[in-house]
Amino acid sequence: MKIGLYGLPCAGKSFILDKIDSLEVCHGSSLLREIEPKFDLADEATRDKVRKKLAKTLERKTDFIMDGHYSFGDQIVFTEADGALYDAFVYLFIDSAVLKKRMAASERNRKYLDYNIQEWQKKEISDLRHFCHIHDKDFYVIDNPPDGFFGDVSLPLLFIKELTRGFSSLNFAKQCVDDILSSTDEDNIVLADGDKTLTIEDSSHEVFGYTTHLFDGNFYSGYQSWKQWLEFSSFSYPASEQLPVHMRESLISQINRPLFILTSGHNDVWKQIADSLGAKFYYGNQMSAEAKYFITKKLQEAGRKVTAYGDGMNDYYMLKQADKGYLIRKKDGSVSRSLINRDLGGLNLV
Repeated sequence: MKIGLYGLPCAGKSFILDKIDSLEVCHGSSLLREIEPKFDLADEATRDKVRKKLAKTLERKTDFIMDGHYSFGDQIVFTEADGALYDAFVYLFIDSAVLKKRMAASERNRKYLDYNIQEWQKKEISDLRHFCHIHDKDFYVIDNPPDGFFGDVSLPLLFIKELTRGFSSLNFAKQCVDDILSSTDEDNIVLADGDKTLTIEDSSHEVFGYTTHLFDGNFYSGYQSWKQWLEFSSFSYPASEQLPVHMRESLISQINRPLFILTSGHNDVWKQIADSLGAKFYYGNQMSAEAKYFITKKLQEAGRKVTAYGDGMNDYYMLKQADKGYLIRKKDGSVSRSLINRDLGGLNLV
């Protein structure tokens, strides 16, 4: 497993790397200067050659994690060689206010205060995510803990260890696709999100009283789905009891079959719902926005047409990739807050 740890200057990548003991750690800046001692003083063309040389050298390694930069302000330094090197990209997100304080305290990084830190970080996440979608790479945004990583880093470190043990939204998606293709010969496949798409309410809240802030950053990557699954671990619901959940009957009656449900909801709840609908469902700690996207993409690569239904950011990339994407609106006609400022072109609003 080759992991790239990305993030803005002062995000705390070195702080994280210094605490990793689950695989070999490489410090990108140190290795660049081993190749070219005057790297900091070199022109950009020379720096680019050094970066590509380092990436080529690391191709021979099989398991490691290394820090990297996508851009410095408006200058992109990420190369195709960087992209080809890694199996997974982990982006270290830090609140822009925290980053500004750190940059202001750093003589070396103070110059970056001239940039819009929030927009810079947002663009890096968007561009790296897009690259990973195109090139079939895993992508995760680590946004915990809220104090900027100079506190409890147990969850980020545990998650990175999970990556080395095989956690992969991409591979999970491939497994789902294999199962879907073995379940039907239909040329047209219907994928649907669960909560607030097939159900009117969020089922976990209705059944367990569950409320979370894990998705407040609007990332919906595998790291957030993994953390939610940890929170779900203490919940259970007996199959014999009726669920206090209302189905979106008008929509369900219009959906063609076979139907395959992709949900980040609780297993006990969605098994009962899926059985009542006569549908197969796929769930788990790897069911992220990326997993839904890759399931759609891989079905299309297998020659199937995909119709997809969803309501929020967790479904966005699936809906945009699908041959037909249906976005479920609220009763007042508005869309989920998670989709504000997103390009909804090409989607059918329901």
